[in-house]
Amino acid sequence: MRTPSSSAALRAALLVVVVLAATACSGASGIDADMLEPDSFGTLPSDVDYVALGDSYSAGPLITTIRSDPSGCVRSTDNYPAFLAGWLSVATYTDVTCSGADTRDLISRQRLLDGKRVAPQLDALAADTDLVTLGIGGNDFGIFSSLIDCVEGCSPGRQRGLLRAAGRVEQRVAGAVRAIAKRAPEAEIYVVGYPQVLPEQETCPAVALPPAQLAAAARIALRLNDSLRAGSEAEGASYVDLGPASQGHDVCAGKAAWINGPQLRLGIAAPFHPMLAGMRGVAGEVFAAVTGEEAPAGERAAPPRDSLVRN
Repeated sequence: MRTPSSSAALRAALLVVVVLAATACSGASGIDADMLEPDSFGTLPSDVDYVALGDSYSAGPLITTIRSDPSGCVRSTDNYPAFLAGWLSVATYTDVTCSGADTRDLISRQRLLDGKRVAPQLDALAADTDLVTLGIGGNDFGIFSSLIDCVEGCSPGRQRGLLRAAGRVEQRVAGAVRAIAKRAPEAEIYVVGYPQVLPEQETCPAVALPPAQLAAAARIALRLNDSLRAGSEAEGASYVDLGPASQGHDVCAGKAAWINGPQLRLGIAAPFHPMLAGMRGVAGEVFAAVTGEEAPAGERAAPPRDSLVRN
């Protein structure tokens, strides 16, 4: 006579046999194959080694918490590379973005505001790097600093000079992409454009400029992004265009703004730089470019705990 426990064990065993038989007949393994497959995105491997390069529009100065490696780069824990690393659940995440960087700082040691120097950003790359994002060019030839000065007004001659400077960025970005590809030959490279910072027509107290000045600033910003696109695509990199997504989120957009105004706001953003909402918006566009999918919902995303490579 069977005991209750042995009867239950037999029923369980029979259930397993029935399930295995049914799945064998259907050609399945008994477990959904998708449950065994690691997450993968686009053509990237399942274990992504990700390196982020760039200037302050990638670093996210003064947004929430600033990383201390080094603090002079004023690099946020909530910049768009951090969002991307979290959504991709990367194996390693190396962020060497640094406020004030220009394309020369990719291959040279950058001097920080505190007088210290950091290693060239390209030193973070390796032969096994899978994914690289690059957001840079606005500090070359003093373009951004001059544009901010132009909030108070720019002469036509200075505007023409900035347009020429923005056009010259193309060759620098092309050279940067070539240098990245040389050090990380298997990596997918994404050059990230700049979001819309100033309105094109409507003004606000943050930027009390007449329409002609706003239009001139818009032309310079467009020329800069055109240079990023041309330089990246000429060398086989992908370009992430933030223009359409950031339209209507400029510094005058109120609660919908991605960009901070002229005030330095600790925990929020540096003047005329992306805030947390802006970083999430940029991250969403980069994620879509990399994966072909919409970004996950949620205001924050953190890289896997053991993926972070400190500098």
